[in-house]
Amino acid sequence: MIQRLKVEFLIPLKYNDGTDVDIKKLLDIRKKVVDLFGAVTYSPVPTEGIWINPKTHIKYSDECRRFEILVEESPEIYETLKELKEDLKKTFKQEDIYMYYTKITQI
Repeated sequence: MIQRLKVEFLIPLKYNDGTDVDIKKLLDIRKKVVDLFGAVTYSPVPTEGIWINPKTHIKYSDECRRFEILVEESPEIYETLKELKEDLKKTFKQEDIYMYYTKITQI
């Protein structure tokens, strides 16, 4: 059995101003994640998320795509994930990107 981190993140299908995200950007991110980590699970079925920005109290409702990766835990992986998140925020013009990890045991 192998100890890993399961990392999930959601990418919105619309920018905060309501305009559609170019599907090519989603495909580019999918390719980038595979290049970085060697694999990705990408859900083509939208998932809905709602959040309120604690600073502005603006409520956002997003349809998103879910991305999931499994990585080996290392000091470097946390920096790589932080850099990926910042890149995603910039690429998709978001104040934040919902990203988290869970420690798992792969069978």
